[in-house]
Amino acid sequence: MEKNMDNNIVFIVLTVAVTLLFFTGCSGKRAYKVAIGFQKYQANLTQKETTILGDLKMVYLENDVQSDKTLVLIHGFGANKENWLYLAKELGDRYHIIAPDLVGDGESSKPMDLDYSIENQAKMLHEFLLNFRDKNLVLVGNSQGGHIALEYAYKHRVDALVLINAQGIKVEESVMDKLGREKLEEMYLNVCTVDKMKKMMEIGFSKPPYVPDFILKYLTEEKCKVSKLDRIKYEAVLDDNLSLLNDMTLKSQEITVPTLIIW
Repeated sequence: MEKNMDNNIVFIVLTVAVTLLFFTGCSGKRAYKVAIGFQKYQANLTQKETTILGDLKMVYLENDVQSDKTLVLIHGFGANKENWLYLAKELGDRYHIIAPDLVGDGESSKPMDLDYSIENQAKMLHEFLLNFRDKNLVLVGNSQGGHIALEYAYKHRVDALVLINAQGIKVEESVMDKLGREKLEEMYLNVCTVDKMKKMMEIGFSKPPYVPDFILKYLTEEKCKVSKLDRIKYEAVLDDNLSLLNDMTLKSQEITVPTLIIW
């Protein structure tokens, strides 16, 4: 009951703040930053950054909770660390949490000429996690993040895995098989209109969150800016899915750490 009241208060505060910003002529960017900043505060997360492999910047969120396990939250294709804010708020009082922007996403470096294969993304994640080598890591991967977590766990020590709607394991008929390449590209690439952003959210969420149109317009503009890079990353991941899926299915049988699969 108390948690529900807290959630209601947060919703009211955010609604009032965003409404005031809208009527005072605030941009969608400013309103979005205010809303996200408030959620980070609620989750007790601090934004930090580090450098890997010489000159690749990785930006991440971290709380200051001391716990036996450290949760590493790995987002999916074209997403970012902020996707985890609600979950971090729920779990942050019990666990040390790290939520990075993978290279190529969010506020991390976005080189156009980088290898964005799952294998190399797992390698870059490992370089990042060397900063936390003294921690007992539990990798929590969503969608493509689950594939990266599997690849990481195959090569490096982790205490446990949590795979949420993860790609990377062969099933009889995957979502990719059902939709086909053209449909996937239509959904996730060249998202440069508000209508297309709304359609992508409808597919990506079982219950799409309400986002005011003036904020959605800003998010669409930001997504459109990285459309060329998204295409490069998409091609790399598609190649992995087509050529390495059976290989990863076999590899996964050698991963013996406790694993929770949520689908």
